[in-house]
Amino acid sequence: MGTYTINLNADGASTNRSATFTLTVGGGQGGTTWQTWTPYAAGDTVTYDGVGYRCLQGHTSLPGWEPPNVPALWQRT
Repeated sequence: MGTYTINLNADGASTNRSATFTLTVGGGQGGTTWQTWTPYAAGDTVTYDGVGYRCLQGHTSLPGWEPPNVPALWQRT
């Protein structure tokens, strides 16, 4: 977890061009217990029944959408 700077440098025809991006690993739900009616963003991590999961797609959790039930939204870590 953390914030990292990514530097890209591509050599153009006669000029170097560069861009800098910031990548934040983790999310607002970092390690909390999964709950219904909670908005999750891609990259957020939760625990459910003692197992860690990472959110794959932003969504608001609904009853029945527990991480082991919806592999399209959650990846076991």
